[in-house]
Amino acid sequence: AYRDAGGRAAAAAGTINFASGLQASVDDRYPFGSVTKFLTGASILKLVAQGVLSLDTKVAPLVDPIVAKMADADPSQGFRSLADLFGEENVSSTTIRQLLSMTSGVPDFDTATPCFPGMPHCVPTDSLRKTLYSTPNESYSPTRLMHFPWVANHWRPCNTSIFPGLSPFCYSSTNFMLLGLVLAAHAKASSWATFEQGAMLPQYLRDSLIFANSGSPRDYTTVHGYDRTSYNVPQGQHNHHDNWAVNGVFSGWTASDIVATAGAVADLTWEVYGPNHAVAPEEAVREMIPGLRDIYGLATFNMSMNSGQGGRYGVAYGHLGATYGYQSVAAYFPALQVALTVATNIERDFQEQPAHALCFSYNEAAALLLNRTARCEEAPESGYYGARCKCEPLEEGAAGRNEEALIV
Repeated sequence: AYRDAGGRAAAAAGTINFASGLQASVDDRYPFGSVTKFLTGASILKLVAQGVLSLDTKVAPLVDPIVAKMADADPSQGFRSLADLFGEENVSSTTIRQLLSMTSGVPDFDTATPCFPGMPHCVPTDSLRKTLYSTPNESYSPTRLMHFPWVANHWRPCNTSIFPGLSPFCYSSTNFMLLGLVLAAHAKASSWATFEQGAMLPQYLRDSLIFANSGSPRDYTTVHGYDRTSYNVPQGQHNHHDNWAVNGVFSGWTASDIVATAGAVADLTWEVYGPNHAVAPEEAVREMIPGLRDIYGLATFNMSMNSGQGGRYGVAYGHLGATYGYQSVAAYFPALQVALTVATNIERDFQEQPAHALCFSYNEAAALLLNRTARCEEAPESGYYGARCKCEPLEEGAAGRNEEALIV
């Protein structure tokens, strides 16, 4: 789906239910997974802009009161504070900035361990995925996810990056559930479940986005999601799992629970990053944008590698959205003030299908806007985030990857 100041466009193709043969429509809703994170981040940045908190505010004093309140209502929660979960010596200095930038030591509840190029004998594993598939009717609240044995008491300092030579980057969806609790506490919600995630959105978006904090995809959409990854199967094979009825698809709350059409998420991307800045003010959004050498800013991926362009037309940022059976991407291209989103109902190891669709569609749209011709081809995958296409430059002298600082 496409959004700019002049209007919207959308297209759909493919099969959304292989059993019935039902074909895709632009009105279909998809789970957008971690695309949810940039809305959570923008909501936090709005509070920063209002002076309610700062990026260097300590998280525990904000979160502990609502955590204790929820423990009073449900003693089986198992913890009353972040110190109970991770140790006072660890959480006492953890800040809002560290959660937003994926540089805290908070462990990820997601157990996916992918394989990367150069690991020929690696077999991808994911123990949580195995559990979710074996208990498809089981729902997992944020507090339950935080209390998993591989999360509680497993603090790990973030001082490395999965990308050599770049700043520390320790991806953890648990960070964004904690940010959700910051927002819930500010809203004076009694628990995570009573917090209204869309409160800071324009009204038309509140009506078009669903926040799925319970149930499975079949409760919100007719689109079946298919796991075609290599997790937990013998080397050289891949899964054939329909996740339409798996409640665990929505594990993650404010980290990963948006369900919507691609058009609605294009509108969301536009309202957050575009010139209207309808969720958080411009100076706050500027804080979100990653630098050239950073893979991640504040709740925002550097998407320039997926643009197929160098120079100013190659600058892009937004978020990837991989969840069980569904993969998506949302990106904003500031030089042309264009928002683009892609939603798919297949999950693959390298997320290449949304990345390629984004790259090809952006270059076609940019060529039309600039009265140029777009010629692109797929480029080899270079890792979990590395699927991309390679295109003839839209700007003279701007071939190859982007060499400019990212701008709003």
